[in-house]
Amino acid sequence: MNEVKRQLDQKMGHTKARSEKIMQMVEQNKKTQRKKSPKLYYVAFATFAALLAVLLYMNPFETQAPTTSTPTPNESSEQPSLNLKNLFKQDGDVAYFVGMNNEYATFKETTTWLSDNYVKISVDNGAIETRKFYRITADAIYLVFEDMPEMQGNKVITLEYLDTLTPISTLLVADIENTTTINENNVTYPAELNIPLKKFNNVIEITNETENATMSFYYAEHFGLIGQISTFTDGLQIISLLTSINTEPAIELTLPVMNQATHEKEILTFEERIMFDPLSMYHPKFTDTTAIYTTLHQSEEHELGIIEINLPQQFTNLIVVRKGDLVKTISGDFREIVDWQLSPDQKHIAIYSSNGHDWQSEEYYQSDNLEIYHLEQLLEVKTYTDEKVEEAAKRELYEETGLIAKELTLLGVFSGECMHNIYPNGDEVSNVDIVYICKSYEGELKCQAGEVENLNFFDISALPDNIFKPNLPAIEEYIVKYKTR
Repeated sequence: MNEVKRQLDQKMGHTKARSEKIMQMVEQNKKTQRKKSPKLYYVAFATFAALLAVLLYMNPFETQAPTTSTPTPNESSEQPSLNLKNLFKQDGDVAYFVGMNNEYATFKETTTWLSDNYVKISVDNGAIETRKFYRITADAIYLVFEDMPEMQGNKVITLEYLDTLTPISTLLVADIENTTTINENNVTYPAELNIPLKKFNNVIEITNETENATMSFYYAEHFGLIGQISTFTDGLQIISLLTSINTEPAIELTLPVMNQATHEKEILTFEERIMFDPLSMYHPKFTDTTAIYTTLHQSEEHELGIIEINLPQQFTNLIVVRKGDLVKTISGDFREIVDWQLSPDQKHIAIYSSNGHDWQSEEYYQSDNLEIYHLEQLLEVKTYTDEKVEEAAKRELYEETGLIAKELTLLGVFSGECMHNIYPNGDEVSNVDIVYICKSYEGELKCQAGEVENLNFFDISALPDNIFKPNLPAIEEYIVKYKTR
């Protein structure tokens, strides 16, 4: 057992035990975290996602002696059905995988051929880099060495050293057509997988089942690994799909929808990504009726509609303004649309939604939701090119609070070390805030659907403790400047 396994064993136990403990941690974390939305629900994994990623990439299957099982006891005299060297990408290829439902599901894979019989696969998911070394024979592909350079140092691995190693496990076999299991993992061939790169038909699917999750890995000739899907017992799926090779990934913001009025399938293109995962259409359970488009109101130039996307653990509705096949998202929520109604004067629309999903905690969505929108404002598709900072501040205040600012006074511009922040998902930013004081306004506080959970006024002397850290410099400046206590 190599050093990295020894270190992990000391901390988490052997491979199967580690996997079970990780899954238990996931389940416990999901129970204790308050879910603001399904997207935040997924972020609950961030505490141990890096370790989970290590398990998925370093030990996707139970580590044991390399064995295979076939449906018939008779050995075949035919030549192997696969050229196993074709189950890896070309030397120097950098493959980009885009993830869904977990920050570390997006990663970069680099293929390095060391010789005709050895290949190194390096995976960088933004949190940690792993290396795997494979030996290819005419009959099978064996994993012979794996490590994490950041933990152990970037050890130089020579061909002479690789020749001395006993295989850790079997990845694939050439006689795949007559193989049902590898290392006690189920093998399906041929399988299908639709990914952003293209749709594959003759795919090798290898599935590992545990008490808490099922992990499936997909391989295709001349492309190697093309996707992996981890499905948890509660229905959550963490998905990674091959998007591009040797070019930066570019996912089009398109979505196939079923038009409820015409009963025809349409492809809609989004101007921007708001509460919409562009990989949704590649989800294994995505069908022609997964995304439903309903027209709410029409004007001469635009159309107001709702798109409801119903995937496991991923229900979303989007209120959109549509012009032809191009749509702009106005707002979104994770509630189910129950009913909607136009006002008698045709100037307002009321949308009634509720939870309706057993998997969400009772703490979230404590009551049904009723939102009233002004049609003219919704149908007026605006662009903010050359917008002044003060105008942007007024717009954002109205959009997120419902308050209309009459006068604004510049407090200051805040930047530097005090504005640095690391989010729970690992994103690291340095904020630059231009802050205004508004003492003259009109309107009533109103939460923006899908963006704001709660709004309140606070006395400057009785502020809450959990203030977003980058907001503190502006508050402190206000207290000093106006001698507020």
